[in-house]
Amino acid sequence: MAPATPSPEIPNPNSAGDWTIVSRRRRGRLKPDRPKNQLAAGPRSPVDPPSPWIPLDPFVDHELQSKLLRRMESTIQRLERSPFYRRFLRRLRSPLVQRALSRALSSASEMRMVVYGVGSIESSGPSRLQLALAVLLRRDLGTAVPSLEVFDPVLSATECAVLAALGGAVIPVDERGRREASEPTLFYMPHCEASLYDGLLEVNWRPSCLSRMVVLGNSFTAYDQYVELGRSACSAAVEMAARRLLQVRRYVTEVEMEEKGEARAILEHKQDEEDDGIFKAFHDTSWHFFELDDEANLDFLKQDFCR
Repeated sequence: MAPATPSPEIPNPNSAGDWTIVSRRRRGRLKPDRPKNQLAAGPRSPVDPPSPWIPLDPFVDHELQSKLLRRMESTIQRLERSPFYRRFLRRLRSPLVQRALSRALSSASEMRMVVYGVGSIESSGPSRLQLALAVLLRRDLGTAVPSLEVFDPVLSATECAVLAALGGAVIPVDERGRREASEPTLFYMPHCEASLYDGLLEVNWRPSCLSRMVVLGNSFTAYDQYVELGRSACSAAVEMAARRLLQVRRYVTEVEMEEKGEARAILEHKQDEEDDGIFKAFHDTSWHFFELDDEANLDFLKQDFCR
């Protein structure tokens, strides 16, 4: 076995922040059946700066790296051959989605792609599938998306090395989802905390930034049920986040990843996809495109939150 060596690329100390940290002693990072709405820590000030970060395990295990890279390549190939991905591609290439992507790009030629919350690709099959979708999506979008940036606080140095081998770069700070869309940006956030979505929306809470954003993640409409059923009542901060998602819906075109008319095809393949973990990895995921005039007034939410 090759000796484990430190990873020189990833600097600075950890911070769990608004993330849910899952111990590696549990083999399998199971994603919930609904959008997560629990904060790992108390609410943070919106002015908190990004925290420098290093992996929990700062050493690269080269033998594990090779094994994990092979598993990821196999997962990418399996997902690419799946009925789910064929349906995903049809949706991606539909006129509605293509027009919305072009609108977010505006006059720019490139779009950044940022992935939050992919989880541990070593211990979780759904996490490997979610990362595989990011790799395939970046490939299928071509030169319009020249880079892939990834962050999750549970990543190890070995997993970071695998991401680099797949063409991704690990973000060296915990942004807590608060990346400003100063240029066209695709945010891929599979099954992330409501608080991370809230941080992303809050830091971009003006028409010029929202219009440059595309979000592929939890369906915003799904939060309606959880607020109505009182499932976010355990945390005022989470309820605030969910209400922001609900209120921003008036400006959002939400596109489910699969056509409703394909229900029969979905049912035919449902058992196979559940066995493969595909349903668990991608259920309740939608595209979100923001359509606001430059003069749109978004102060109403701030007033609601102050009350």
